[in-house]
Amino acid sequence: MSLQEQWAIARSRRVTQNRSLLSRSRQQRLEQHQALMVELGQRRQQRQEAIRHQTEQTRSQLQKLRQERAVRRSLDECSRSEAAAQRAKSVAESLARLEQERAAQLEVSRQQLQAFRANLTAAVEHLLSTYTQARQAMADKTQQARQSFCADLRQWVQALRQMARQELAQMAQEQQAQAQALRRSLATFRAELHKQVWGNGIPDLIPEPEVSTSSASSNSAVATAGETASDSTPVAEGQTPVEPSAPVSVSQPPGGLTTLEPPEVPPTVEKQVDPILDYVNKYVSDLQAQDPNLTLLQVIGDRERVRDLLARGAVDLGLDPSEILATLRRMVSGTVAV
Repeated sequence: MSLQEQWAIARSRRVTQNRSLLSRSRQQRLEQHQALMVELGQRRQQRQEAIRHQTEQTRSQLQKLRQERAVRRSLDECSRSEAAAQRAKSVAESLARLEQERAAQLEVSRQQLQAFRANLTAAVEHLLSTYTQARQAMADKTQQARQSFCADLRQWVQALRQMARQELAQMAQEQQAQAQALRRSLATFRAELHKQVWGNGIPDLIPEPEVSTSSASSNSAVATAGETASDSTPVAEGQTPVEPSAPVSVSQPPGGLTTLEPPEVPPTVEKQVDPILDYVNKYVSDLQAQDPNLTLLQVIGDRERVRDLLARGAVDLGLDPSEILATLRRMVSGTVAV
């Protein structure tokens, strides 16, 4: 027998063995599978039985729970209704008790209010009567005090009037005495001034006006200025001063400068200008051009300037210095308005 045949026989044997082993293994697996399927079916049945049993138990428990819940609900409703009834009963009792207490309190308050009104009415009536009496007494006292004050005031007024009359009479006497003393002193001063300026040979050209107490100080100042101007240049005896043809008014411009201006004349009358007055104004204007603060009274009060004015006026105008001096005297004493 050759090797190939032996190999084929061995191969066939192995194939048969393998087939037998495969069939046995298949049979075993099939049996195992069938046994497993049977076991699984049994387990499934057991599980279904257990589930069915549990379902029945759960249903029975649920039914019991529902019954218990229904019982509890009914019990709760009963207890709730009983509690509500008890609460309503207690509330009704409380309301009744509160109503009774409120009625009692209202009655007590009404009684107290009536008593308070009665007491208040009595107190107000007492106060009104007391106030009326006090007001009447105060009115009587006020009337008496007013009458006494009026009487005292009348006495004080009469006393003050008497004192005022006495004071006024005394002041009038003192003023009259002062006026007389001022008149005497002014007359004495004028006499002395006239004697010092003109001497005893020249009479007064203008009558002396009466001087009141209110113008005594101004006249004394003008007289002093006239004395200064008259003492600056003596006048020869026997010379008569020349009166100006027309009175001239002098207006003082602002700034403290004094200038002399001729008076305004109506259009129908020709202007009459005093040459002496015009010359004096020009002289003062020339001096004011050098010194703007210079005034006419300051020029007349300076002896040197008055002498220079008289000398120049006598030469330029061809007049006697006494005429120029008379014009200056009139200007200072008030004959010419300054």
